[in-house]
This record gives sequence, structure tokens and C-alpha cells, in this order.
Amino acid sequence: MAVGFSGSNGGIIENQKRIPASDLQYETFIRKYPYPIEISYFINNSCNLGCKHCYVAYEEDKYSLSVEQWKIAFDELISMGALTFGNVGKEPVLAWNETRELMLYFKEKKQSIPKLRFGFVTNATMLDRSKIEELERIQPDYIDISLDGTKDTHDYIRGSGNYDRTMKNLKLMSEYEVIEKVFISFTANKFNIATIGRLVDSLYNMGVKKMLISPYITRDKFDSLYLPDEGIIKWVEELLAGNVIDFTKYQGLNIYIKNDYSTTLNLMERLVNRGIIDKNNLLVDDYGVIFNKYTFYGNDLYFNYLPWDDFFVRAIRFSHDGYVSNCFDMFFSEYPERAIGNVREKSIREILQYDIPLLKAAI
Repeated sequence: MAVGFSGSNGGIIENQKRIPASDLQYETFIRKYPYPIEISYFINNSCNLGCKHCYVAYEEDKYSLSVEQWKIAFDELISMGALTFGNVGKEPVLAWNETRELMLYFKEKKQSIPKLRFGFVTNATMLDRSKIEELERIQPDYIDISLDGTKDTHDYIRGSGNYDRTMKNLKLMSEYEVIEKVFISFTANKFNIATIGRLVDSLYNMGVKKMLISPYITRDKFDSLYLPDEGIIKWVEELLAGNVIDFTKYQGLNIYIKNDYSTTLNLMERLVNRGIIDKNNLLVDDYGVIFNKYTFYGNDLYFNYLPWDDFFVRAIRFSHDGYVSNCFDMFFSEYPERAIGNVREKSIREILQYDIPLLKAAI
């Protein structure tokens, strides 16, 4: 069972400030963010692909929440301070009517809450001109499109012909301003990590300048895609040395290398020990994302740093049928038993306050 975490949430915003190492305390963080501000949700539990690194072991695909049920939960979260809403799957385009209606809901909310942001994750194989034109009118804050390398590597992971389908729709999107909202979501593994430089070149020529790179996580160390931490670190060192991407060829690239406390804590600690993540020079944006920033010839490279588990405090996830959990719980087929509640049975405020005494005390 493996995972390719995705979700740029719109990346790192330009409003950034330094965070002292002394402030990297959970108690300080929870006082600043007493409710989750980052919400990811599954509009459905269906997908048209069968990717080798899909991490969703929960197989139930019925009983999806209605749009009205989603809105009730989201209204409450927004009143509590939530700012980022990501439709992460399984494949939102398979539920396009619901996906569109919720984007329109967030667009309306954004008129009175300018900091609110919303987007979705897709493999993009089922987009078409009419949907892209709808996206052009709606203007979500981000669209994460999954690409796992150049043609051979991507199709090995996601199925024959899917690279061409995705690239065709990216080319179509390049005719519209909405191309500026696209993040390429890349799950770095042993099989595809060497292709990133070539992929960046192809994408840049289409006007795509933003990429999210997530280390591939697996519970099986014999997994053919598994890349040990040391392999990731060596690749990062080569990237920073200018040997992976020739930054002199580009302008305005935005590359976000994403870490997660529950799955890549050891990797983060090793990046700190190597001096790649410098805890004495961390920045934080308005959404509570902590990171180091590198700039090469007008191109920005970010490494986020998460020294504690931000589940419930800053980030939560909803399954399509209303269960509240973190991302890692979806590794397991017994996912409902691992969740802390279901919004069909309790309001999200009741679920969070009842199950998180520290959170309740901070309110």
C-alpha cells in the first residue's frame, strides 16, 4: 500500500514573514490556529485510473454527501476561520456538477472573505474545452494536475495513453488565463525522479510554471517505486546545485517540495541535519505554512517544515461520505473506525471540540 500525497493548496503566498525558532512550539501554534484552516475533501471515492501509488484503501464508493450537506459543514468551518478548501478526489471531474457547484459556492464566499482560497486535484484526462471554459469563468485559486514524469514513466504509473491525454488538455488550457492557476502534482519515486528536469522543460513551454513535488511514501520497503530518504536527499542536493533543473533557462518557476509530519518526519529531520532546511531562517505565510525559500535566477524553490502533527489543529480531511480524519488514515481499509466522527451524525464543531480537549480549551 502506498501514497502519493498531493495538494498544493495554492502554494506559498507572497506575504511572508520570518518565524523565530523559539516560536516552533506546538502550544504557540495551537493558540494561533485554534481551528483547522486547511480543509481537504473527497467529493467522491471513484476514479477513472488505477495508479500504482494510489493510497486510498477505503473502498466504499456510495453514500456521498450532497452539495447541501457539504455547504453546511463548510459554512461552519468558514465561521470558525477555515481559509483553504481543496477537493482532492478521488477524481473530481467524475462528479463535475457537484465540483462546479461547490467552486461557485466558494467563489461567492470569497467576495466577503478575500483570503479564502479553493481548488481541486485532477488527473486532467477527462477535462475538455467546455469544462476549461467553466474554470476560466470561475477562476479557482489553484488546479493541481497529476503528472508523474515524461511519457514512459507517467504511463507506467498511471496507465497507457494517460500522459498524452493529460498533456493534450494542458495544451488546451494554455489557451486560457486559467493555465496560470495550474500546479503540476508530481510524486517523486525511484522510477521517475530523473525525469523532472525534462518534464519542467515541456511544461514551461506551455506556460506552466508551478510544481508540487511530494516524496513517494510506502509501507512496503520492497515496493518497486520506493526511493529511500537518502535518494531523495541526494536528488535535492543536486537540485540545489543546479544539476537537475537549469534555472538559467527559466523565469518565474515556483517549485514546492512538500513534507508531512505523519509520513516524512524522518526525511524532514535529515533535511535539517544536512542544512537544507534551516530552522534559523524559516518563514511563515498567512495560512500557517512554514518553509525555507531558495531563489535561483528569478525562480523560487520552497521546502515546507512541519515540526508537529497539525491534524485537527490546522488541517483536516473529509471522506466523500462525511468521515473526518487525517490523510494517513486513508491508508487503511478500516478507515471509518479510525475517523473521529462523521458530519452526518454531528456538526463539525461538535466533532472537533468533543474529541480534542486541548483545542476546546484554546477556544
